[in-house]
Amino acid sequence: MRFSTKTFLLGLGVGVALTLLVLNVWGGHYANENFLNAQPRLLQPFLQSHLDDIVNPQYAAHLPEPWLPGVSSAPHEGWQMKSLDGKPVTLGNLRGKVVFLDFWASYCGPCVNELASVKRLADSLRNENVAFLLAARDDEPHVREFLRKHPVDLPIYLTSGGAPDMPAVAIPATYFLDRQGAVVFQHIGAATWDTDSVRTFLRSLENR
Repeated sequence: MRFSTKTFLLGLGVGVALTLLVLNVWGGHYANENFLNAQPRLLQPFLQSHLDDIVNPQYAAHLPEPWLPGVSSAPHEGWQMKSLDGKPVTLGNLRGKVVFLDFWASYCGPCVNELASVKRLADSLRNENVAFLLAARDDEPHVREFLRKHPVDLPIYLTSGGAPDMPAVAIPATYFLDRQGAVVFQHIGAATWDTDSVRTFLRSLENR
């Protein structure tokens, strides 16, 4: 009986240890994939100071391709952003163009990791009727400081939030709008954007 009790307790201890190990590994993965995307504002100073640790080129090389297509909605002509020059821009100003709208922040590692692929996509569509807008969710000083250290040759805008059906509750959040200003695609999370499927889809919107 003693032998059985010791064996049982030993097995129980091993089982608990393995369970804790699995929970620890899972917790780390969950934090990397979801905690950073949630971006609570109280953590922005911490994330900003640890950006070099968050931005991982190896991670950036394995971003998933986005699924196409997505959703549809009414136009949002009155929704406004502000350029870094202080000029207000509404989606109505872009009526007649296909719009690639990406909500991001300088403290968001996944956001920063996908910028290179957004730039390559924009360069490949330079002669197309497609407008690229990167709407920053953090404050202007942090955005300017980030751009000073990491220049980004893309149109950067400031905004406090999105339209009702473009809430950007987690970032990065990307939306495609057709030439009438209606949302026809959404993707939450980082992705590799310079793919043939994305280019084909954006070009198809030019003919709607």
